Amino acid sequence: MPGRIDFTMGFNTHGAAHQRDGDAGYRIYILGNFSGLARLPWEQRKISRLDMDNFEQVMSQIRPTLEFESGLSLRFESLEDFHPDNWLEKVGILADLQKLKQELSNPNTAAQAAAKIQTYFQVEAQADTAVPVQAEAESQDELLERLLGKKPDTPVGTADSVNKLIDHIVSPHVTKAIEPQHRDLIKLIDSTISQFLRTLLHCTEFQTLEALWRATELLVREEAADQQNFFLVDIAQAELLAELGNGSCAFEQKLLQHIQPGDGEQDVLLIGDYGFSGGTDDKELLACCGRLAQACGASFLGGVEQAWVENIIGAPEQAENWRQYLKQIQADRVMLAYPRYLLRLPYGANRDPIESLAFEECSAMPLAEELLWGNPAFIFARALVRTGQTTGADDQFFFGEIPAFSFEQNGEQVLQPGTQVVLSESQANNLLSLGIVPVIGYRQRRGIRVMSLSFLSEAGR
Repeated sequence: MPGRIDFTMGFNTHGAAHQRDGDAGYRIYILGNFSGLARLPWEQRKISRLDMDNFEQVMSQIRPTLEFESGLSLRFESLEDFHPDNWLEKVGILADLQKLKQELSNPNTAAQAAAKIQTYFQVEAQADTAVPVQAEAESQDELLERLLGKKPDTPVGTADSVNKLIDHIVSPHVTKAIEPQHRDLIKLIDSTISQFLRTLLHCTEFQTLEALWRATELLVREEAADQQNFFLVDIAQAELLAELGNGSCAFEQKLLQHIQPGDGEQDVLLIGDYGFSGGTDDKELLACCGRLAQACGASFLGGVEQAWVENIIGAPEQAENWRQYLKQIQADRVMLAYPRYLLRLPYGANRDPIESLAFEECSAMPLAEELLWGNPAFIFARALVRTGQTTGADDQFFFGEIPAFSFEQNGEQVLQPGTQVVLSESQANNLLSLGIVPVIGYRQRRGIRVMSLSFLSEAGR
């Protein structure tokens, strides 16, 4: 009978784990802001049982939604809905630009479409004196952010959003005295749409929601998922902090009521789609999560943010302060992992193309903020789920299916690592000494590895 790791370990036990016989699996509760837009108080949101067979049904019931102050609203009822092809036409600004592009592409309407732009230029020229100086100075990036809902510090003009986009992005490239070439205008409209798409795809709210659902789907799709019981708990980090921080036991009682009728043979895991950066609120929430896990007889998995790691690695005093804090809060039932891992390929012609236009989501040399990263707590949980399988330890904790792509750097093809940060051996060992689970990525090799579980598995045999 295959063994699995008895997860009675945490910061203060430094890997005091042993192999357990049996394949009962885990009872796993996934905590995160699944709805995106809280329509109901968390008390009224039910805990949903989740597996691969009902994944899309649960997602459509929760109806994850993003709403921006500009009035833009996007709803996602399946993972495919996150792809721009499935929502681009639902964004009024982009739909209008697409219509203008189609008119420019049609010989029968191209002249009229170009005339619309030229007429707008003339109207703008006449209205220039009425436009406040600060509105004129609004940058292209500020315009895009405002259209996604960022409130401007000062009032801006009330002209139509599409006209504003044309004015700020297209018009600088067009000489008003010369009739613009239709093909050039089409390229400029594509550039405008692309810039808007990038701004939307990379805003924190969009990335957080997409990453949570994609990471959850990969977890319940694990080969050993049938031996586990998964439950989705829709509660955001701020909501959990507000609830646990004021001493309320309501959320704890809600979880306990759901856990108690369960299979007593299964260990309980709480996965939090929460990032801890060492700030005051983070420390308070970490302490609360530890107490919650203790009350539920569970273990809590979370992720560490890069800012915290950079602050503590190589700084003995900071590391010691952190150890002392963990002892104070009795964090034996808390485990954090680091760094984040890649969840999907960036959109682009050679990877995942957009049907309606030539679009590249990231730069020629990708920036970290241009890629979609998952909370490392999920990859840690997937490794734990695999401990009940009969395959060898090396196979269990290596994830070769992580998305991979290459890009050109200094004339050579370079492979994008599967983790947001590539840890050196000394950095990984430093994290292990602090009870942090290192997720190892490689510069010229596909895949990632959950490092500490390999050691725990070897030690338990």
